[in-house]
Amino acid sequence: MDVAKLNFIIKNFFVRSEVLNIKLIDSGLINETYIVEHLYDKQKSKFILQSLSNIFESHEILIRNHKLITDHTMKKINNNCFYNQRWEVPNLIRCKSNSLFTLPFDSELWRAMVYIDKAFSLDSLEDEGMAFEVGIGLSKFHFICSDFDCTNFKNSIKNFHNTNYYLDQYILTLKDYNFIKLDNEVNKRTKYLINCLSNHIGFIYSLLTSLCKTSIDRKVIHGDPKLSNFLFDIQFKHVISLVDLDTVSSGYVLTDLADCIRSICNLAGEDPKNIEKVFFDMNTCKYFLKGYFSMSWKNNNSSFRFLPEFIYLIIFELTIRFLTDFLQKNRYFKTKYETHNLFRAEVQYRLLSSFLTQISDLSNDLHEHGIFSSSSFISDVQKFV
Repeated sequence: MDVAKLNFIIKNFFVRSEVLNIKLIDSGLINETYIVEHLYDKQKSKFILQSLSNIFESHEILIRNHKLITDHTMKKINNNCFYNQRWEVPNLIRCKSNSLFTLPFDSELWRAMVYIDKAFSLDSLEDEGMAFEVGIGLSKFHFICSDFDCTNFKNSIKNFHNTNYYLDQYILTLKDYNFIKLDNEVNKRTKYLINCLSNHIGFIYSLLTSLCKTSIDRKVIHGDPKLSNFLFDIQFKHVISLVDLDTVSSGYVLTDLADCIRSICNLAGEDPKNIEKVFFDMNTCKYFLKGYFSMSWKNNNSSFRFLPEFIYLIIFELTIRFLTDFLQKNRYFKTKYETHNLFRAEVQYRLLSSFLTQISDLSNDLHEHGIFSSSSFISDVQKFV
């Protein structure tokens, strides 16, 4: 941590700031993020300071999308659409030195955001009740965005959640990869995972083609609703915010549900100490769906019947994204060691395998909510168990 550099950047956002403490948040895989505690105009407070990754198509688009959705949310809050229930947004803070929402410094671009106090986040759920609260929280976010024109957004990341693209990149990377440069153990792990994934590829392409022919409305989605992006009220443990809005875009609501389910149903977490403890917890999924569908405004959406397909696709997608990044020398995701992304890919594939053994249970649970999934998909995908 370059404290002198961070202090200089902070002074540009807050001219009369006296920094008390700077804490690195190392859970994010993309941006470099800090919590800054300072005295500003003799008042003690905190804010988020963040260096933006270069993976984004345009930082201008990123900031514009963020501002659009936070302004829209603030209007809902001010109109008491939540009936005095707490909901907060990570609003951008304008830089004092240039009156913009970003500060360029030393080939990096920095931004500051409001710190949401009296809240906490989790890397794994504490109990079923919190899965229920996450369901309600995601449903609230979708409710907030339901009357926003998603065509106002421009994509901040090219081909984000485009499984066809990720699959093509994965296959292209394999074609040119020199496996000899890997040591024996890593080589065996990599080739074993590649062999397992190869059984799915033809079916994945066929499934994507089939889904393209269906009529699913595009809406505003968060894009990355993993568990750690939900903030819980410290007293009541209700979800009071969904942060990290860099991936907000036009897409399928099912993508958000599937990615959130993928995240919370891995009770061992994204980076478990013991991969043997990774499994898909269907009970957590059940409570999440109960929470999500308790918001009555969602119940008439017929596209929910494709949720099993989307969960299957999102776990597969993240598996090949991690593996591809490992093979490309970790260009995209931040890593702590050389084989980190390989391990992450192995975790996701183990989660996928566990999910497939229980997919009939998911189908039965959806039936209880009046949602009837495709029996042919269920039977076809179980062939990979």
